[in-house]
Amino acid sequence: MALRVLRDETNKLRKAKNGDNDDFGPWVQVARQGNPLFNEGLVAIADKDRYGRTSPETDKVLFNKYALNPELATLINAIVLGGTLPSIQSNRTDIAGIFIPDLIKCDLSTGPCRLAGNGTQAGTNPDDAGFSRLGIFGGDVLTSTVQPGFGGGTVPGGWPNGRRFGDDVVDIAVTALISDLRVSPPVIRGPAGDGVNFNDVPYNKVFPYEATPQNGRNHTHP
Repeated sequence: MALRVLRDETNKLRKAKNGDNDDFGPWVQVARQGNPLFNEGLVAIADKDRYGRTSPETDKVLFNKYALNPELATLINAIVLGGTLPSIQSNRTDIAGIFIPDLIKCDLSTGPCRLAGNGTQAGTNPDDAGFSRLGIFGGDVLTSTVQPGFGGGTVPGGWPNGRRFGDDVVDIAVTALISDLRVSPPVIRGPAGDGVNFNDVPYNKVFPYEATPQNGRNHTHP
């Protein structure tokens, strides 16, 4: 809601109980997440709230500059790579092609997507042979009949060609930033990693697919 008033005590005139609230105005969009990490990792702080409030049809006008000249690539090059790859910092038409507009894109001409394995190691589920949490960078590809993809008609088995539970979107996005997908064949550097390589609870093979949340009262992360 545009405005929500929270009540912390009983108001006899309103006949409201403790904890009731009043809502005023229409629903307001505060965030969107079609393609993960673009706002968090690439959009400048000054525009993060603006990005959350707007719609994908305005992305090319308002936010294309953050894809073409990703600040995160500049920081990685300066801090991690010692300035050895200035080419990754500008004219990133490949990154813009992934993130602009903020829509999940999926090639429906391919076969069924593979799902994550048992939640502890990628590729260990015999029902989904070849699954890789790094998608195209881990060799998990599908065959497309409508686009050339990355060569030979192959496209990623996961994000950015759709998005599956188990896809490590952080590692994929950072690997894409330090790689160069503008040339053919693409220059792949990495994979980059943040050390989080599997889910702590197995994913479900049927709807709703997401793992059952841990009980916060008796579970803590190691």
